Amino acid sequence: MAISRDQIVMELKAIKSTQMHQAATEQTKSANALSQLVSQLQTTIDLEQLISIFSKELTKLIPHKGMLYTHDEQSIQIATGLRANHSCEYSLTIEGALLGSIKFMSRQRFSESELLLIERSIACLLYPLRNSLQYLQALRSAHTDPLTGVLNRSTLQSVFQKEAALTKRNHSELSLVMLDIDFFKVINDTHGHVAGDIVLQAISKCIQDTVRESDHIFRLGGEEFAILLNNTTSDSAYLLAERLRLATEKLRIKYEDSSISFTASLGLATYCDGEKIDALMHRADSALYEAKNTGRNRVVQTKG
Repeated sequence: MAISRDQIVMELKAIKSTQMHQAATEQTKSANALSQLVSQLQTTIDLEQLISIFSKELTKLIPHKGMLYTHDEQSIQIATGLRANHSCEYSLTIEGALLGSIKFMSRQRFSESELLLIERSIACLLYPLRNSLQYLQALRSAHTDPLTGVLNRSTLQSVFQKEAALTKRNHSELSLVMLDIDFFKVINDTHGHVAGDIVLQAISKCIQDTVRESDHIFRLGGEEFAILLNNTTSDSAYLLAERLRLATEKLRIKYEDSSISFTASLGLATYCDGEKIDALMHRADSALYEAKNTGRNRVVQTKG
């Protein structure tokens, strides 16, 4: 049976109409999903929750296996899902400010239309991400010592409570090391306070390089530091404190025409079940006082 030209034209119009309807439907779905994404991103200012929400909502638009957000300057890395063979990565900036980078991973290459949707989704993320980073920076500033970058004294109580609870739950041990730079006043008087600040920064880095990432370092004030060692027996804590003492002894700080060397005295106490932080600090401080009074540059350990 012959098909007329008019029939062919009508069928082509019908196909085109169907395609246009499908395209319009997809655009509506995408617009709704992006609107939902914007709404969800406004529900939190916590960075990890924000990235998790973004990944979850993006799945509704573009199936993907995993996502990785990094911010090298702030030492942030947040991963969701799984790694996969194919990926696309974007550097995130807004008004000249670098917000890190984000990588999306999939088992198959992303199509051009998927990449376009990813870019539109990222545009929705930028301002909430900037707000979360600013909030995180404010929290860190409130909890850290501005000179050395380690935790400040005001955070010790809350960190101790969490670690004590974990110690009880895991039937492990918790130890506290108190460290004080020997004759620090002499360094300030001889070389000046700028040199003293450099020494404090150097000893902070030495402590960070010696302990584990899971341990907590606090500057209590002046030249005194505290190190909370989780899941650490008294014997292991003593060995670590001794390594730290030796590492401090080897430090040489170049300042102007001088080479500054110094030592540290350390006191150690191991947590007793139910003990308050003030009592634990008192025992560690008493051990530190003994180290100072018996020659300095040594570790003294007190028993419970």
